[in-house]
Amino acid sequence: MVNVLDIKVARDLWSMRLQVLSIALLVAAGVAVFVMSVSNYQALIGAMEAHYRNERFADIFVGMTRAPLSIVDRLREINGIGIVEPRVAEPVRVIREDTNLPISGRVISLPAAGQPLLNRLHLVQGRWPDPLHPEEVIINAAYAEARAVRSGETMEVVLNGRLQGFRVVGTALSPEFIFATRAAVPLPDDRNFVVVWASEDAVASAFDMKGAFNDALMTLAPGAGPQHVLEEVDRLLAPYGGTGAYGRSDQPSHRFLKDELAEQETLSIVMPSVFFGIAAFLLNVVIGRMVEAQRGQIASLKALGFANRTIAFHYFKLVTAIALLGSAIGLVVGRWFAIGVVGSYGAFFRFPSLGAQLEPWLLVAATLVSVGAANLAAASAVYRIAMLAPAEAMRPETPPALHTFSWLQAIGSQRIPLQYVIAARTILGRPVRTLLTTVGIALAIPLILFGLYWFDAIDYMIDVSFGRIERGDAFVTFTEPVSADALYELRAIPGVLEAEVQRVVPVTLRAGHRSYRTSATGLDSGSELKVLRDSALRPIAVPSDGIMLSRTIARQLDLNVGDSVTIEVLEGSRAVREVTVRRISDDILGASVTMERTALNRLMREGSVANVAALRIDPGQSDRLWSRIRSMPKIEASSVMALWFALFNETIGGMVVIGALVLLGFGMLIAIGVVYNSARIALQERAWELASLRIVGLTRREVCAVIVSELALELIVAIPAGLLIGRYLIELIASARASESFQIPAVIDRSSYAIAALLVIGAAIASFITIRRRIDKLDLVAVLKTRD
Repeated sequence: MVNVLDIKVARDLWSMRLQVLSIALLVAAGVAVFVMSVSNYQALIGAMEAHYRNERFADIFVGMTRAPLSIVDRLREINGIGIVEPRVAEPVRVIREDTNLPISGRVISLPAAGQPLLNRLHLVQGRWPDPLHPEEVIINAAYAEARAVRSGETMEVVLNGRLQGFRVVGTALSPEFIFATRAAVPLPDDRNFVVVWASEDAVASAFDMKGAFNDALMTLAPGAGPQHVLEEVDRLLAPYGGTGAYGRSDQPSHRFLKDELAEQETLSIVMPSVFFGIAAFLLNVVIGRMVEAQRGQIASLKALGFANRTIAFHYFKLVTAIALLGSAIGLVVGRWFAIGVVGSYGAFFRFPSLGAQLEPWLLVAATLVSVGAANLAAASAVYRIAMLAPAEAMRPETPPALHTFSWLQAIGSQRIPLQYVIAARTILGRPVRTLLTTVGIALAIPLILFGLYWFDAIDYMIDVSFGRIERGDAFVTFTEPVSADALYELRAIPGVLEAEVQRVVPVTLRAGHRSYRTSATGLDSGSELKVLRDSALRPIAVPSDGIMLSRTIARQLDLNVGDSVTIEVLEGSRAVREVTVRRISDDILGASVTMERTALNRLMREGSVANVAALRIDPGQSDRLWSRIRSMPKIEASSVMALWFALFNETIGGMVVIGALVLLGFGMLIAIGVVYNSARIALQERAWELASLRIVGLTRREVCAVIVSELALELIVAIPAGLLIGRYLIELIASARASESFQIPAVIDRSSYAIAALLVIGAAIASFITIRRRIDKLDLVAVLKTRD
């Protein structure tokens, strides 16, 4: 038999269907963000762990100038070492007829047996090279897709200054190049960076590495401590030009991937917490007022003998039904958004398999959290109403005593129309309700502002990174350090308007027990093509006798201006020096270590040399210029600012815009839901009073002004408060997103504040129009009878 209260639940849900839908959308927003964030994190970490496990990703990496293969046995004898895989790995250039730009790459030797022991390849297409055909190679799948390279095609590669032809027989993925970048470009450039896996004989012959190796991969034995192993490996390989062993945490691809995972883990907690917190508060306001509006029905139920517990359970059923509807919508929308966001990761991370994962526990957790939050939000209002005595509940809520606001009555009778006096008395007489409604509207604004903020942040990042810091049009990297006089040779090339040289070397910074592996850049004093800046975008002069660190590195090493840090150079003579931190810069893409070039040359115990040059070029002569540079054997790689800009838009920009549109949509839904519910419930609560005002002679417009003026005053307070709350939440979430790889600044344009405010005002106007129509349709006789 169907319980009469269950019938009432169904009837209430239908009669309040628009309110129910708007409240369900509040719940759906929180559920969708929760599902999307957790699903993204689970997808990334699951794909990473599977790829690392299946392809046996190494624990330790080390490079050197040249070491005999006999040293491998001594490496295996180090306590804590598991597997040791020697190989030859060198930077190369690829020449293509369809582009004048030199395509940089890396060639890695494959053992004669095929698959290496560590960092194995996941074959995507084609087959393994035939050991009897040293010209056959495998290339990374990302480059093959970007350049439409097919099996059987020939590619020309510059190996150690000599042009050599290879035939592509397959494409593959590697755990070493999940996030594949090239020199001087902090983002994946699949069209202009290629990894070539060739036979051991072919690579060793080209680089004079017969019976030797210059790169090694290792695993740690179970329970082994990495620090001791790294020190022993460095000690053993130092005579052979070792560049410093490092663990998986410093491997470039893994570092960026871990940054993204840490960010997603943080956001999977912060973002849903913000959404559920706001949704719970809004539900408390909306459902509380909705329950209050049913005082008469509750009194009738009590008079008929229904117990307080039964009545409370009835309203919890109502709330649970709304929460379940919101959960269902949120699960579907969250799954859809998760698929879109995980799909956008394809531009960053290359996995054999990466798809949005919607685990059963996630469905259950999201539903339970939403139902629990909704019921907790409604609990105080349900308890308060359920505990009322029947006679008390039969009476409407006592309005504020008029004598309490005698000053308002005196002023109103002289200057203010009656409808506005009534509205002011309601606002001042119920301060708690007014405050909660105002805060509820205010909390809808940050979600809209948060969606708009991402567009401002992207514009800011582009302006700062590609317009104010990196001011060159292109960069070239030399195969080895060259005299700084090469600057004059570059300036002589037709199309080069300006050129500046830089010295870039791999280093490890040490401060106490902390260390950080990165690259140090030496700039000439007064550099115009690269200008580092502080948080206020003021140019920072390169210190002449110390070091300048990005804020990310300084924070990680716990360094401030004036502190000393040990810098260990990982090439050449491997100099170790104590230097002083003279400046701290604010970078957006990557993290930088900067010195004056001549100071870095002195630290390296070398002459005035450089290995990178920044160029400003004439667009009209760019084809001729790149054709000339491609023919220069000392140029290893090049990059063009326009390509950086395109990469930024395709990767970071594209991914962030998707998230921004999602958040903006949720913010708009919540804003409309909150404002509409506030107006709709206000009308429901005041229907008898408004009908009475119509009877005594007030026009429809004047009666409507009672409700509209109340909400308008609440909006006047809520909008600036919401903008301030939004600014604080954006700063909180931006700091949670910050990583070593890139930082999205908390920058909000004035137009975004205006748009957020106008959107809420627009939602309010739409609600006012709806309320006016309902007031116009009031059945005065029926409304007045409801009090009998």
